[in-house]
Amino acid sequence: MVIETRPPMVDLYDWQREAIDALVDGDGRVLVVAPTGGGKSMCYQQPAVDLEGIAVVITPLVALMADQVAALTVRGVPATYLASNVDATENRRRIDMALAGEVKLLYIAPERLASDWFIDDVLARLPISLLAIDEAHCISQWGHDFRPDYLQLGTLIERLRPKRLLACTATATPAVRREIVERLHMPDAHQVLRGFARHNLRLSVEEVSGPKAKDKRIAEEVRRALGKPNTGAGSALVYTGSRRYAENVAEALRSVGWRADHYHAGMTGPERTAVQEKFQAGALDVVAATNAFGMGIDRSDIRLVIHHALTESVEAYYQEVGRAGRDGQPATGLLMISDPDIALRFRLMASDGETSPEQGLRRRDMLRSMIAYAETSACRHDSILAYFEDEAEELGGCSQCDNCVAAAEGRLGAEPDEAASAEIARETLAAIRGLPFAAGAGAISSYLIGDATTQVRKYDWQLRPQFGLLKQHRVEWVRRLLRRFIAAGVLAVEPERQTLHVTRRTVDVINDVRPNPVRLPPQGRAGARTRSAGADGGGAARGGPLFERLKLWRRQRADADGVPAYVICHDATLAAIADACPATKDALMQVNGMGQAKINRYGAQILAEVQSHVEEHGAPSPATDESDSADEDPAAAGSSLYERLRSWRRSRATRDGVKLWEVCSNDALLALLERLPRSADDVRALDELSQAPVRYAPEI
Repeated sequence: MVIETRPPMVDLYDWQREAIDALVDGDGRVLVVAPTGGGKSMCYQQPAVDLEGIAVVITPLVALMADQVAALTVRGVPATYLASNVDATENRRRIDMALAGEVKLLYIAPERLASDWFIDDVLARLPISLLAIDEAHCISQWGHDFRPDYLQLGTLIERLRPKRLLACTATATPAVRREIVERLHMPDAHQVLRGFARHNLRLSVEEVSGPKAKDKRIAEEVRRALGKPNTGAGSALVYTGSRRYAENVAEALRSVGWRADHYHAGMTGPERTAVQEKFQAGALDVVAATNAFGMGIDRSDIRLVIHHALTESVEAYYQEVGRAGRDGQPATGLLMISDPDIALRFRLMASDGETSPEQGLRRRDMLRSMIAYAETSACRHDSILAYFEDEAEELGGCSQCDNCVAAAEGRLGAEPDEAASAEIARETLAAIRGLPFAAGAGAISSYLIGDATTQVRKYDWQLRPQFGLLKQHRVEWVRRLLRRFIAAGVLAVEPERQTLHVTRRTVDVINDVRPNPVRLPPQGRAGARTRSAGADGGGAARGGPLFERLKLWRRQRADADGVPAYVICHDATLAAIADACPATKDALMQVNGMGQAKINRYGAQILAEVQSHVEEHGAPSPATDESDSADEDPAAAGSSLYERLRSWRRSRATRDGVKLWEVCSNDALLALLERLPRSADDVRALDELSQAPVRYAPEI
């Protein structure tokens, strides 16, 4: 029976109301799939408050238990949790509170379900209003985070027969969703799919190999995203593949001034809790961690998530990168990839003695899907949506991931289709198959491009007829092709020796028995170093009257559509529109952040707003650098060298997180243009250069 309903603890989204209505007034069996930080917990917290009895929430995340209990307590909702890090006396006291009806929500870990005493003498005696299963994908043996303890849930449901059952997860493919409802005995469950699109995330992939190169790249990205340490500009997470790397990355960041710490399963419970609490309180800028960190952390201002190495699955990656930008503001996800990291992933899988052959096969398939994501030249967001079969939200290009930006700027060519790729793919696979023994990606790449390295000459491969088969391509292109072969299953990684060898599928492809499954990589490569749409903060147009007019239009449109404002357009995109003042859809298409889907949906309205503004106020003045003087030399301003120097200055200032004049003043640029120094010493000798930019002399 429903007791007198209290006002919602927060304003509910339509999808949350849909889930709650189905749970309370419908059949009482609901599966909710919503992004990390999307508000899944409200789907059981609100009905728990409204219904008589006690809601039992099963979750493996102790951090989530503690945070949600604390937040509920602040709101006046009695709640508690049972966990292994709480002593036995305190756990018993909390159990007695639940049995006495003194709490509305009880959080427990799945390990407790192994105790018949706990089920019979505690759970069976509670007046359960609803049973909520958080992280429900853990019940799937084909999911990315299978936990055997979750297999006990089916038996628990049969024994307790709860009137209402809710399963929640952030990442679940259709196959995993089918397994969830089957194992939880809710085949006709009402499914609420919030969707997987995260429009505010700028996703990019970059090939970086070696700890030192990665440390340098991480420091650059943290500086770009957060500016300076301890400024309150948000936080960053760096996910690593090992405990040692987590410690090393944190130490490298501390050495350059960041408040950084590490987190992994090798630390004691109190040590992990201390890091977690410092991060939550804003006392840390960056945490470098294994995948044990972040689940259940309620911090919305994470501006950057970096993956130090490839994750094991697309599900795991999207759950982790999804911790960035939960406040709806622009955030960045950078994934680093390298051939040794791929081999390491396969080696870790091969050494896992607890994995059954079937699970091992599924894990390798998931890893190959992750490699395919890393090597795709398509829109990153659309690739993820396609993986989860979320066709309703596909964007037709997000206009802000590394691939979309590179394609728009002409740095990434068109990708040949399977038919156009077939001949070269078969010839390349045949060349690899023809080698007398398996070799690593580096040696094979050298052989294919015709580079007679020491290793190639050692085995006289330069004398083979297929030496230099791909000599018209760069080595980076060939290594990408090899990774695409791995993703398609026509090359396999021998994890111990890190060598590549052909499979039975390869022979079928070579002999044209099986169609070619691989597209050749396009010419060119997207790079995370290229600044995405809006990375410069919007330029001089931000704050101008046209920008404000566009913001007003966006707010009205967002209210009418019932979506957050960033779904319509980011601030940086609006600022770019205000700066460009486009008059046609073709001109609007040139603005970073405006893809065809947005043009089709909003283009006519945006152009109408721009046209109305121009008619009322005239066209905006061209944007200028914040440090540019109004009376600079027109001849200098028009010269190509001057423009190159200005472009270098802006790039350098962005990379260092400083003002333009701190790199080089306008007077200094004009002096450089006038005197044309030929060496770094000549640059340092210029009176117009202050001490600040002297270190840039070699670059100038």
